[in-house]
Amino acid sequence: MALARRALLLAAGAAALAAATGRAQQSWPSQPLKLVVPYPPGGLTDVLGRLAGERLQKAFGQPVVIDNKAGAGTQLGAAFVAKAPADGTTLLLATVTTLSITPALYLKPMTSPSDFTGVAMLGNVTLILVCRADLAARDPKELVALLKQKPDALTFGSPGIGSAHHLLVELMRQREDFRAVHVPYLGSAKAMVDLAEGRFDFMFLDATVALPQIASGKIRALAVTGGRRTAIVPGVPALTEFFPGIDLVAWQSIVAPAQTPAPIVARLNDVLNKALGEPAFVQRLREIGLEPMPLTVAAFNDFIQRDAQRWAELVKESGAKVE
Repeated sequence: MALARRALLLAAGAAALAAATGRAQQSWPSQPLKLVVPYPPGGLTDVLGRLAGERLQKAFGQPVVIDNKAGAGTQLGAAFVAKAPADGTTLLLATVTTLSITPALYLKPMTSPSDFTGVAMLGNVTLILVCRADLAARDPKELVALLKQKPDALTFGSPGIGSAHHLLVELMRQREDFRAVHVPYLGSAKAMVDLAEGRFDFMFLDATVALPQIASGKIRALAVTGGRRTAIVPGVPALTEFFPGIDLVAWQSIVAPAQTPAPIVARLNDVLNKALGEPAFVQRLREIGLEPMPLTVAAFNDFIQRDAQRWAELVKESGAKVE
């Protein structure tokens, strides 16, 4: 009898605890949120973080603080969030660099994808294959033909060794067997200036940086990344139209520390996915070069695993490493 009574009390206690936990998660958040952006202020990722923060603040009625923690290939910001309490109040604006490239690129990475749980995929970043205005290439096939005719005579830029921009050229090089000299920069802005002035020949460039220069005729757009054309750059063909299978894309997302309760993650995912369905928000994202791609939590976590493996293989094949 005593044992039965004790079992009933334990069951009642567990039920009460579960109910209390459920009520706490329903009333969440009861304090401001922090969204860590692992890049300096002013770039695409920072702007995206502020746009997402506005939507979260509106939905939850709590301030959302944007905290820029740049450095070490996004690892400084990522490590800060990985070690934060897993209560859903500290989030990371995670890019393909953070979750797919950096863990394979660095000899001793500070974080791994397992340190996080996916909250929401925000969208694909439109990268444009561009060349200097006077280069004798009107599409990717003509560019590759030039590269094959003149091994190591042409140069390509990137925002840095191991960036998605760099690795996409490496993927093209492996598939099409050409040789070109890599000129890495610290970011896209200076690289774009030098490309427009003819100091090197071609590169993949963020749409936000490239579009004004394309419009002015200072550089030429050859193709966009991904498996299809985009309204962000009307009339520019997809790279896969010329090279099927070269479909890797850069992307932006929001993640949380690994043990964040599933109900909280689900609420965040719901709010952000609804925002990604709002025409005004979609238009604003496209203006900064992002094509929205809402996913469920489960689908996003599956995507991270698959994508990380593909980029890791590319990093290995390229031979790129950072101490």
